[in-house]
Parts: sequence; structure tokens; C-alpha cells
Amino acid sequence: MRYASFILIFLGINFYSQGQASNGNTSRNDYYIFPIKPGERNSLSGTMGELRSSHFHAGIDIRTEGRTGLPVHAAASGYISRISVSRGGYGNALYIQHPNGHTTVYAHLQEFKGAVAEYVKQMQYEQQSFELTLYFKAGEFPVKQGEVVALSGNSGSSGGPHVHFDLRDRNQDLLNPLSFGFDEIPDHTPPVAEKIALKTLTKESRVNGTFGRFEYAVKRVGNDYVIDQPISVHGVIGMELYAHDRLDNTRFRCGINLLEVSINDSPTYSHDISTFSFNEQRNILKHMDYEQVRNDGERFHKLYVDDGNYLRFYTVDDHKGRIHAYQSGTLPVFIRMTDSYGNSSTLSFKLEVKEPSENVAGSVNSDKLSWQLQENTLRISAPVASNKEFQLDGTVLKPDYVTGNIEAVYLHDMRAGLPQLAIYGTDSISFGFDQMIPHRLAQSYERRELKLAFPAEALFDTLYLQTDYAQDAAMNREYFTAGSGEIPLRKNVTLTLRPQLEYSHREKYAAYILDAGNNAYYQGGSWKGDEFVFTTRELGRFTLLPDDRPPSVSAVTLSADKLRFRIDDDLSGIDSFNCYVNGKWVLMYYDYKQKLLWSEKKSESDKFTGDVKLVVTDNVNNVKEFTTKIN
Repeated sequence: MRYASFILIFLGINFYSQGQASNGNTSRNDYYIFPIKPGERNSLSGTMGELRSSHFHAGIDIRTEGRTGLPVHAAASGYISRISVSRGGYGNALYIQHPNGHTTVYAHLQEFKGAVAEYVKQMQYEQQSFELTLYFKAGEFPVKQGEVVALSGNSGSSGGPHVHFDLRDRNQDLLNPLSFGFDEIPDHTPPVAEKIALKTLTKESRVNGTFGRFEYAVKRVGNDYVIDQPISVHGVIGMELYAHDRLDNTRFRCGINLLEVSINDSPTYSHDISTFSFNEQRNILKHMDYEQVRNDGERFHKLYVDDGNYLRFYTVDDHKGRIHAYQSGTLPVFIRMTDSYGNSSTLSFKLEVKEPSENVAGSVNSDKLSWQLQENTLRISAPVASNKEFQLDGTVLKPDYVTGNIEAVYLHDMRAGLPQLAIYGTDSISFGFDQMIPHRLAQSYERRELKLAFPAEALFDTLYLQTDYAQDAAMNREYFTAGSGEIPLRKNVTLTLRPQLEYSHREKYAAYILDAGNNAYYQGGSWKGDEFVFTTRELGRFTLLPDDRPPSVSAVTLSADKLRFRIDDDLSGIDSFNCYVNGKWVLMYYDYKQKLLWSEKKSESDKFTGDVKLVVTDNVNNVKEFTTKIN
């Protein structure tokens, strides 16, 4: 990791300066105009750097009055360098290359305008494909600043009508659009803090005398925030912040671009999300507390650089932002949050460094043996009983501490070995740890029922792999567990299932991942002899399911000028769709959110009269044909 240069920069700046591009330097730059209603007041529903489930938000989301069809203006002169049409992601997206080397991107569009719109339609008809990506050279489709290049929409994975607008440098790295000073978006509202979390990062670490992750609500004082009671800590501690920015007069939670932390008046951590690369996006899964996101949906910023996180917008101390609390005393913590306009707020509280005790006050509800894996430490808890001894793989252990004279806690460093069995009186736990998988090297694990292959750097950190296999005789179904969904993956891994049951009509089977409610999500894959092989970017519980039902098709509008259908599939999902009128292919636009298909004529003079056939295929090649005749 490249921390040495960061530390040198860290020491050479005023830590709380607001002179950086993303926080406060928003003086008017006349190179760009705002793409929606330029010159009029606008509002946003999202800003750059906002934490999404699998990526940092790459630009700003401009609200469009809850409707589609608003004119989208070129922010500056240049030429259209790329057009992308896809059912997911950015949907209909347009890219403009500018003479200054920047690229502006306009996404989730309803339709393109001007000469490029006709060309895109011609290419869709030529390739007989709704989805396509086209690249253009300078001079092919020039645009002037302010020219209407599209209409706003809700295409792709948009959650509602809006325009996504992002700005990229000559290397296609993302820039914060708000740093260019758009008067259309006023903002005088500082960021909002909600919670702080403290997490023990080693077996010996404690927060309020115990091991684990603990959240604390904050109290607002004016525009700033405090925790008015000190928190006891010892050892290596990680801090996390749950906070967001608010723009003037909007209800939306937006991203905070600049976070700065000092402890005992010494800078320890900062991040400045004023630019980043698309290639680094997956690292957000280590920037956030991924397990917390999966379980509660709350997206905390880690205020330290975790192992396996290769993002480059951090400035950290020698401990990479981790708190090393060993010497007794008080550690004042000060966190400054600054948005793109330089509005800032602070959070302050105190940590009291205390030596851990074997007996900790508190109340727990521990009536049985239980366990939890956190970082590299296995935490096992058991109800206190004088006539029982605790054994881990045959070794009798004393508790690391006891809480409230009720719960005995035993801690094990997983790097010292993978435990298999814990026994406490008549109660026991079989952990099922199979193998330690390092994150840097290619590695594989196999057992009778499955094989799991990890390419190099597929993991962010060391994985303590657990696998399992089970059958449901009543359902004639088998379940393959490969790791946990709480473990993030940087790259796809290959999972080979070795079914123990017999399958008829094997071509109709695909792999599915199951959530906690046993809802199944398509993963795909294919048979290789008697094995079923697929790639996945999620670990968890998998099964093979048959899908022998074709998609459903119903007509919404059938006329000489417009064809509209509703299509759906109840398991594997829609793979392709093709419509023909008198044997000639017809371009159909698809909105998977509304499950709607609608026609786009090749020319205005065309009429959809005669024999109409729509062919819809799902992901396991079940086909539904809808035929009719329009007079």
C-alpha cells in the first residue's frame, strides 16, 4: 500500500484547511452550464461520493420534477464520443468529449435528440439489438454548449425520474461536478452526524471492557455534535461514522466529500472524495462496514484504512487511522465533516484509556453457547456456571472476561489456527472452519460436494472458509454452502457443484443463491459432465433449481403505430426479446422495472400491420411466442 507519500502530504498541510477542490472551492466556472434548466434553481437527490451498496456515487443526480421529458443541455461544446443503451446501469447514456480533455456524462435518459438519435436507431436496426454501445470520433456528432442532446428519463437502474450527470478528466477519472460552482444548486446546510461506532480490532482490545462492535448516538449542539459521556477503550480500536450531507430544502441524504479526524490534537485520518477511478469502485466494500450494510442497511464510513482497501483518496497516520490506546489517560476525538460547498460540522467526544478487567459490569442475555467471528477474532460466549468447564479443541480455557457475572467470553485469534469444536458442559458448537484462504494469491478448496476457486486478489482480506452440504428429501433439493454473504468479494470466484441427487431435464437447471428468507436469485452456470459450474461475486448458500416455465407475455397496445407488451419471468429472468412484423425485426425498448416493451419505428411511414410475432426467451432458454394479426 502507498501510505508513505500520504503521510508526508498529511504532515505538510493545514489539516482542517478548506482550500481543496471538493470542499469550498466552488467559485463560478463559466466553462460548463448546468444540464437541466440552466440558469434556474435546481435541486439534487444525490451527490458525488455518496455511499451506495456496491459503489461510490459517481456524480450528481439532478431532480426532474418527478417526471420525464425535460430537455438535457450539453454542459459545454464538444462532440458526442459515446452512446450506450442498456436495460440496467446507466440505461440510455450519452458522453460528450470537450476540448479541455474532460468528458461529461448524461444518464438514465428517455431518448437522444438530434442527428445522433437517428443514427443510434439505425444501428439498433442494423444490429437487431436494443442494447448497444457506440463510439464516435471528433467531427461526427459535434455539439454546442446549451444544445439539447436528450430528454430526461428513468431508464436503466434508476429508482425514479432524474438525470445522472458526471464529469471525468482525460484519464476518465471522476471529478466532483459541484466543485465547478453551479449557481443552480445553492447549499448552506452542513453535514449531519447520527452515530459513531467503535470496533475492537484485536483479541486483546476492549470497548467499555468488552470485545465487539458498539454504536453510540450523538447529541446535536447547534450545527455540531457531541457524545457527552466518555467511552472506555483499550488496545487497537477502529472508528466508524454514520453521517450524511443535506442540501438546502431537500429531504435526500447525500454524500460527505471530506472527513477529517484528529485524536489528542494529532491528525490520524482523512478522506477527500473529490476524484477517484472507476477501477477502484469495488473497494467501497472495505471502506464501509460491509456486515453492517448487509444486516441493517446502514452505511458507516470506516475512519481507518482497512486491510485490502486500495483506494487512494486517504491521508492517514502510521497506524492507518486505527486508534492504538494503551497508555492510561484521556484521548479527545475531533471529527470534521465538510461538504462540496465548504459547509462543515464537527463531532467531538472523549475516549478514556483503561486497562481491561476480567470482570465487567453490564447485563446480558446469554443462556446458551454462542459464537461470532469479527475480523481475526472468534468470540465465544457461554452462561457462567461454576460446575462447567470450557474446552476448545480439547484444551480447557479460562474466560478472557466475564460480563455481569452472567456471561463468560472466550476469545481466540484465528491466525493461530482454525478451531473445530467448543464444549461447555453438555453444550457444544462445531464451527466447520475448513481452510484459511489468503487474499493475495490464487487459492482453491474442495470437498466431495463442491469446489471453490479464488483468483488472486478475489478477497479483500483473509477468509476463514466454512462450507456445508444438506439435502431436503421432501423437496428433492440440495443446498451447497460456500462461505458467508457477509464476506465481500473483489472479483468473481468459480464455484463447482457436485450434485449427489439425480436430475432429469438438466438443461433447465441453473444455480441460485438464497437469502435469509430462502428467496432465490439467478446465478446461471452450466453442466460440465456431472458437475455444475458457475461464477459468482457473492458467497453464501446455493441450490440448483429447474425452470421449465416460459416467460409471460400480454399485449398492452396493438395498433398500426404502436406496439406495447408486458413481459415477465418468475424465476431465471428475461434473457432476450425479439419482435417481428411480417417477418421484419422491430426495435423494442425495454424497461425491466415496469416490465414493459414498446416499439420504435425504423421510419415514421412504417405501419405495424399484418402478422406480429414477439419471441421472449428466459435465461434457461424457455421461449414464449406471442402472435397476432393487425389489420
